[in-house]
Amino acid sequence: MANYNLVIAFASKQHSHIQHKPQKQQKKRISNIVNDNTKIVWPRKLHINQFVGNSNTKSPSNNGDVDVNVETTLRWGIAPVSLMADDFGAALSILPPQRHQIVSCVAAYRSHAEAFADKYNVENIYTSFEDLANCPNVDVVYISPLNPLHGELCHLMLNHDKHVLCEKPLCMTEDQVRQLISKAQARGLFLMEGMWPRCVPAYHYLRKQILRNRLGEVSHVHCTLGLPVSQSKLALYGGVASDFGIYGLQLALWVFREPPQRVRATGKLNEEDIDVTADIVLEFSRNRWAHIQVSAEEKLENKATITGKDGSIKMTNYWCPTRLTTDRENIDFPLPVDDGFFTHYHNRVSMCYEAEEVRKCILNGCNESEMFNHKESILLANLMDIIYNQLGLGRGVDIHTPILEDEKFQDPSEIVGEAFQSLGFDITTTDGDESTIPASDNKKPEESCSSKQSGPKVLGAP
Repeated sequence: MANYNLVIAFASKQHSHIQHKPQKQQKKRISNIVNDNTKIVWPRKLHINQFVGNSNTKSPSNNGDVDVNVETTLRWGIAPVSLMADDFGAALSILPPQRHQIVSCVAAYRSHAEAFADKYNVENIYTSFEDLANCPNVDVVYISPLNPLHGELCHLMLNHDKHVLCEKPLCMTEDQVRQLISKAQARGLFLMEGMWPRCVPAYHYLRKQILRNRLGEVSHVHCTLGLPVSQSKLALYGGVASDFGIYGLQLALWVFREPPQRVRATGKLNEEDIDVTADIVLEFSRNRWAHIQVSAEEKLENKATITGKDGSIKMTNYWCPTRLTTDRENIDFPLPVDDGFFTHYHNRVSMCYEAEEVRKCILNGCNESEMFNHKESILLANLMDIIYNQLGLGRGVDIHTPILEDEKFQDPSEIVGEAFQSLGFDITTTDGDESTIPASDNKKPEESCSSKQSGPKVLGAP
């Protein structure tokens, strides 16, 4: 058993200085605006004061499945306090308080935990991961230490019957991911790799256009992500391919919905054998391909282009996009907060959609989310192993890819479901028709889950 009291200081390094910034009120809904070929899709409203009470009952209207619109509170633990965790806390703060509550947090230094607790009204403060894992009031734990520690902390929380949302990458190798997923499934617990871009409106709009063949057959995805990162910090994160490259890989899988047939990767290693640049090419069936460029040495364009036979879509900051640019117009998806809302990392308040997806899945007894399911986590880890083999870092396992052909993907207006409904988004298509996110009773809960837990943990009780 690892000494988590020693590890926690390493996990929280350079991440525990929580800033107290004033948070301005939410923008009210305004009409869709079209100026200079820009279409703006505003959030309707946040239903902060819509609900009262805290019920753990099941809805009689959905055959015994939990009605996610009933105010069953999901109780979060934060492990550990960090800048990213502070952004996650900010994202939770804009959601209905009857739906999400942070009840416990852990940090290497008690003063850091206390600052976080004061900001988000957290009752239980710890300086040991094991103490938080033993907290009976926690339903699900948000895990965001340095990348190499993700798997170990996930195992700890699963061993104590906690559901887990873990920042990417879930683990550092495919074998580790498989072991973690097997444990979650065996224990009937929810586990999700925190690929939060999959939950934001822009990604579902993109998928909707592909499904409706607006671009014709998509042939090419090209994306770049480059930001100067200190060598010492990059070593703690495990390299640029695992920290930055994952975003491009998941986008390619979101577009093509199949494993690549071939992977080619080149890059640059520093004196400590940490990858500081990577150039990755994924070859898919029917002569389709993705080109991903990442760098920790310089700033790149930081955008993605999805090209089809009949058109293209561009996304700036494609890991957290609020605008899609087509050949005809711009489509904006404003954040569900005022422009002055503070987060440490760009657009991280959009993790509110991810939090709602986690809640929906747990209440419906799912152990994974279709936004980014266990099969994709395994595939992503497999691709990373292949990439690191080709970079000469010896981290690989047997080269193989899971099969995604049997996956069911629907129109995003159906996929989104309750996750977007709680924030009240309308999504307006480029051809003028409007698709309102359906009410929860328009979609069977079974269809929103890849798999069910065997005996899900009841929320709101130890």
